[in-house]
Amino acid sequence: MTLKYFNNLAYEEIGEKNSEIILFLHTKLLDKWIWKKQKENYNEYFNEYHCIFLDLPNHGDSKSDEDFSIKSSADEIMKFIKNLIDNKKIEKVNLVALGIGGSIAIEIINKEPQIIDNLILSGLEIADYAESENDSVVDRLAKTQSEYLNEKPDTFITKAYLRYFGIKKEHYNDVERILDRTIKEEKRIAFESLNYTIPENLRNNDEIIKKENILIIYGSKEDLNSTKSAIELKSIFKNARLVEIIKGNHLWNIIDYDLFNIIITDFIKDNHIEKNSKIVILE
Repeated sequence: MTLKYFNNLAYEEIGEKNSEIILFLHTKLLDKWIWKKQKENYNEYFNEYHCIFLDLPNHGDSKSDEDFSIKSSADEIMKFIKNLIDNKKIEKVNLVALGIGGSIAIEIINKEPQIIDNLILSGLEIADYAESENDSVVDRLAKTQSEYLNEKPDTFITKAYLRYFGIKKEHYNDVERILDRTIKEEKRIAFESLNYTIPENLRNNDEIIKKENILIIYGSKEDLNSTKSAIELKSIFKNARLVEIIKGNHLWNIIDYDLFNIIITDFIKDNHIEKNSKIVILE
């Protein structure tokens, strides 16, 4: 696939001949490579769709001189989506988002619900309240990290990230790209991710909170905040479906990609979720 750009956003795409679009948004610190199993298995699962794998602002090949923020990222990606809609002469796109990509997706649907069809969110990170950036847990961790990690070789740090994301050594070179980012940039992204709160106006917007074509997913091996965030979001989106992936972690789209691909395509086709020994359909 050829790397393409819309303004400062970098993306790859496959299946351009198809009219229905699935836009994939990755989790924090990583980039579009996390969808490699979806790309490799395109013909088996996604060949009816135009799939687009986007690098979030300040991630991967989407370079920016501005500090990362969820809200400004949502604005940039909304422009990208509207451009797609105009060019393809369609009304909506499907959105699949992990982690901080899910926070951006929530901002998008809050501002422009009419441009999103099916919305699938996994591994959410939603805070009860936002901290002050200069006196946050992230700020204190960053100071400790800079002192500790400066003494460690790059191989140690990359292996630590592999363990954190729960993925195999075969992804070493992909994860190593994180090291190209400064501690300051990493701190900013982490702060935005861990301090994202649901927009207050969304909670009272019936047009959005009554949508039925929303799927919320969390893995049983993710941290407690992801479980809590998924349940909280379900309490807002009353008609959304809520699913637990048994032994699933943050990047289950790589580890158990067959299950991921089946769930995504089944839900997009007809909002159906097939019962499976690896999942618990909660609501």
